[in-house]
Amino acid sequence: MNKIDINPVVNKIQIVSIKELIEMNFDKAKILEICNQIYEMMDFICEDYPKHKSWFFQKQLPETLDINSGRDIVFARNKNKIICGTSFIKKDAMERKICTLFVDSAARGLGVGTALVEKSMELLGTDKPLITIADYKLPMFEGLIKKYHWQQTQVVTGLYNDYSNELVYNGYLEK
Repeated sequence: MNKIDINPVVNKIQIVSIKELIEMNFDKAKILEICNQIYEMMDFICEDYPKHKSWFFQKQLPETLDINSGRDIVFARNKNKIICGTSFIKKDAMERKICTLFVDSAARGLGVGTALVEKSMELLGTDKPLITIADYKLPMFEGLIKKYHWQQTQVVTGLYNDYSNELVYNGYLEK
């Protein structure tokens, strides 16, 4: 992954959602380009979540582009318009969920994760979104978990891969 040149001042980071761009009549080709950049930044995640690519392109992206759907992609970019973090969210009658949360390693510790979570919670209409975290990634998320007083409510085995447990916070996954 390319090193990202990011100014450590958090207020120079812009947090926006794809649906916001759609509502502003942003150029559709540019929206798709942004979505592809987001996917490329996260392509490595397929190692942990083997079905991520098909899920992104067959579920998350089409529903994000559907203005009537409850899915959205929130992303962070710096003043140079380099995308440095993202969250995928889902809001429907059953769930208010942060499906994916990622901050590029060059942007960690700068408040990008907090800004993405806060924007996601705003769009979801809750400060206790359902979120799952792979057990071996828990140290990366402990600060957010403590900051927002999220409560672990469930442990699910074999949800996304065969080698880790998913720790569920703020709700329950249907089996």
